[in-house]
Amino acid sequence: MTQARPRLALLLAALLALQAGFASAGPKGHDHEPLPAAQESARQHRLDAARQALSRGDPDAALVPLEEAAGMSHDADTELLQLQMLMQRGRVGQAMAFAAHTAAAHRDEPKARELHLWLLALSGQTDHVRRRLTASDGQLAQLLDALAAPGGVLPAAAPAPWPHGVPVPDGCRALATGLLLDDGRLALVPASALTASGDVWLRSGLGRASRGRPAAFADLVAPMGFTWLAVDPPLPPPAGTAGLSRRGGGAFAGSPAFRLAMPRTPDAAPAWPQLQMGFLGRQNLGWPAGAALDGGPVLDVAGRLIGLAMRGSDGVERLVSWAGGLARVDPPVSDDARARSPDDIFEAALPFVAQVLVAP
Repeated sequence: MTQARPRLALLLAALLALQAGFASAGPKGHDHEPLPAAQESARQHRLDAARQALSRGDPDAALVPLEEAAGMSHDADTELLQLQMLMQRGRVGQAMAFAAHTAAAHRDEPKARELHLWLLALSGQTDHVRRRLTASDGQLAQLLDALAAPGGVLPAAAPAPWPHGVPVPDGCRALATGLLLDDGRLALVPASALTASGDVWLRSGLGRASRGRPAAFADLVAPMGFTWLAVDPPLPPPAGTAGLSRRGGGAFAGSPAFRLAMPRTPDAAPAWPQLQMGFLGRQNLGWPAGAALDGGPVLDVAGRLIGLAMRGSDGVERLVSWAGGLARVDPPVSDDARARSPDDIFEAALPFVAQVLVAP
């Protein structure tokens, strides 16, 4: 019940904001009278409180000031912060719905439309987003091109989570995608991402960073091309998040599947992961990696873990089956084979992937 209250409060705030927008909307969607100076100052104070909460990784503390700001005025800056809060809490489905409202209600705010379409693209709907592009969406088109290009690198302007947690040193590079397990205490990462210095940081799909150090049993998966890292402090999923499950048997060639991976970014810039959809090949993943970094989890249509993506010396990514010896920490087997929507799969796996950041 306690987890449902913030969600209900946020949805109620969205409905009230939407009603206010309809009541005062002009041709561009939110043409309303500016607030008196004292009220606008009070609104900005609440937005600052929300920004501070998000910056320290406490999205729940941002809820009340954002609700209060939304009740004072129907403005895009409030709703864009609400979207960041939802993504930082791992509420992808709610964020998608709220982003659609924000883009429609604030048609004169390019960031609202860009964020909505970017979230759709990251959740596997790139083709749909491309069909919706207009002449004014040049920056978003560049982001989509970078996402799809072989070895692509996202521009620094790409919408992303707000970084928080352990400071990441300047000069770090994102070299791979890690899978967080054991309530965020362990990470399974491609061994090729580690450098001689051994200095590694991990930043989860929710934006929180931590240190990674080789675990005592790291050599157990070395023949598979992976290594285990101990994460300190841990990067647990939000309270109430269901853990990953795995498929009991392997997947066959031609099976539909999803791959979730961090995209390549400049330096150590944060990023939300990208969900790719396709059909498994006989010897490869069956779809181009684009900007996706090596090592992401591969999931079946029910969102169950099949294995991990591993790039070979020929540059082709292949599926390393979970049944092939990776199971130091085993997610539970699930017999529920019901297909889930891409949004649901994205939301379920989001807290369990991380950028692997390595110092030069």
